[in-house]
Amino acid sequence: MFNFSFAYIVERLRSVPMLLVTVAFICGIVVAGHFSVHWAVWLVLCGVSLAVARWYRGVVLCALMAFGGFIYSINSYDYMPYNQRLRLVVEVTDEGIDYGSFSTCAAEVIGCQGHPRHARVRLTADSLVALRQGDIVEFYGRVRPFKPEDSDYARSMARQGYSGRVSLRRGAIVRYAPAPTQSLHSRAVERLKSLTVQSAGRDVALSVTLGARTISGTELAKKYSLSGASHLLAVSGLHVGLVFVLLNLLFLPLVLCWRGNIIRAAAVTAMVWVYVALCGWPTSAIRAAVMFSVLQLSYLAKSRHQPENSLCTTAFIMLAFDPYMLFELSFQLSFVAVMAILFVARPIISTIGCRGVVKSVVDTVAVSTACVVATAPLVSNCFGVVSLLSIVTTPLALLFSQIIIVCNLTALVLPEAVARITAQSAAWCGDVQNGIVEWLASTGIGYAELRISSTAMIACYIILALVVLLSFGIRWEKGKQK
Repeated sequence: MFNFSFAYIVERLRSVPMLLVTVAFICGIVVAGHFSVHWAVWLVLCGVSLAVARWYRGVVLCALMAFGGFIYSINSYDYMPYNQRLRLVVEVTDEGIDYGSFSTCAAEVIGCQGHPRHARVRLTADSLVALRQGDIVEFYGRVRPFKPEDSDYARSMARQGYSGRVSLRRGAIVRYAPAPTQSLHSRAVERLKSLTVQSAGRDVALSVTLGARTISGTELAKKYSLSGASHLLAVSGLHVGLVFVLLNLLFLPLVLCWRGNIIRAAAVTAMVWVYVALCGWPTSAIRAAVMFSVLQLSYLAKSRHQPENSLCTTAFIMLAFDPYMLFELSFQLSFVAVMAILFVARPIISTIGCRGVVKSVVDTVAVSTACVVATAPLVSNCFGVVSLLSIVTTPLALLFSQIIIVCNLTALVLPEAVARITAQSAAWCGDVQNGIVEWLASTGIGYAELRISSTAMIACYIILALVVLLSFGIRWEKGKQK
């Protein structure tokens, strides 16, 4: 039996105050991303809303929305002229994706024709140019619009601040300045590569452990997408959570020491952030690291932890720092997936109330199903594929992914002779995981090629949000025993 009341909805929303704060802030960023409004207008709207809020507290949400628009506006990027031969100075801002004959990466324009500039472009380099994060390149090139210009992809890139795409040929380079120091991520990837021979299993193991884009654009990557297991190849909250649990177990003996709880909390938090640095600071890992840091501190303070509040607080802080992150697919997928786990899967699991092995199975299925359903509109809009195989694939592949992460992270700190054994074990597990994924993808069931429009995607999430909101008003009650 269950009871429904709108009072329960209000009570639930009050228990997660940062949810409304973050939603209002995001709405401001979205509006500013679609309409060009000067930052001063947003600032005035924010001030007026705060003044009115002295009498009507609900107007605070309008102030937060205006604040979101203000933050987006003051962080706006310059736009570059199209199809003009320009002398550009750019800095590579990510590791990019290597497709063999060419590679693509994000870059920030820091100079144009000898003058400072603040713009963003997607850089496409031929196979003769090897770029790394932090490299600075001066060259002659032309900025071209994304094709087709009226597509959802072009509009999405514009909302992320990208002016267009630029092709880089070796002969056009005027000056090349490599990154001052090799990043921790690059050194970790090279270390693991040197311990084993090249294979598909090793490449997948590097993707699972450190988020290296070693199989992007390959046929194997497509198999992972069709089987619904592509999320395992990018470091996310799932991977950071596993490291978090392992570190807490590893440092458990510290609680026997004087101030052991404090030392353990500090050690676990620090090592989690080291792992994020090893992965190259991806958005999803940063969000997860902030959440788990808050969780660790809440355990230390013996306070009641609200993961929903932590998630919303993390999103608010990250978007206040970089509002353009909202329009990045990695941020959207990770945020939506965790929201589904907290607001959908967790209530279902607590309602069923199983124990033992049955509980583990139910938990895995509930979490997988919630993530698949919640991210399906996004995946369909961006990749044109809808896959339900993830419900089956994730539990199977996750077992091997856990072994891969443990073996590879261990190999980074062990002597070379022993490290080769553990790294090779990770590669073998990668081969087994690839076999499972390829077999499931070859069945041809559980997925369909379907691309929905951005309008349809937004409509899907509005419906999902309303369903979750209505679920807040439900209270389950056990029947009275006679």
